[in-house]
Amino acid sequence: MVTDEEYRDVCELLFREARFADNAQYDEWESLLTDDMEYWVPINRDDPDPESQLSLLYDNRSRVSTRIRMLKTGVRHAQVPPSPMTRLISNIEVERLTDNEYKVCSAFMLGELQIQSTKDLHWWIGRTEHVLRRVDGGLKISRKRVNLINSNEAVPALAFLI
Repeated sequence: MVTDEEYRDVCELLFREARFADNAQYDEWESLLTDDMEYWVPINRDDPDPESQLSLLYDNRSRVSTRIRMLKTGVRHAQVPPSPMTRLISNIEVERLTDNEYKVCSAFMLGELQIQSTKDLHWWIGRTEHVLRRVDGGLKISRKRVNLINSNEAVPALAFLI
């Protein structure tokens, strides 16, 4: 069980993460991560282990920083200019793992307008599993797993933070 205050803190972090990613506020988004953060988008939603399975994306903290630096340079042509996007987050469930860690499951819909090329509106839909850790009094993301509903289909380039 978590308290109402803990639940509110978790929701505020998820909403802040979404806003930073939607607005291409990469430094602010990166400030939400722990030093040992893992970021995983599996091809198969049922895969238990990113080390032994194929992934659309599987990054450690260092690789996440590299991706962010690339996005900020303006040479990531798939995101010049950045796609306007908006995320909707719902069905937030919080489970306490330890005194300072929480497992958070939520549903999301992300609309992305590809203004750089096709002008197509893409919908990215799925479930996200976060592990959040309390660090210096605030919550940070130590693990993020994004399970796309169409992950085993042909997926357009993931040139942004999902």
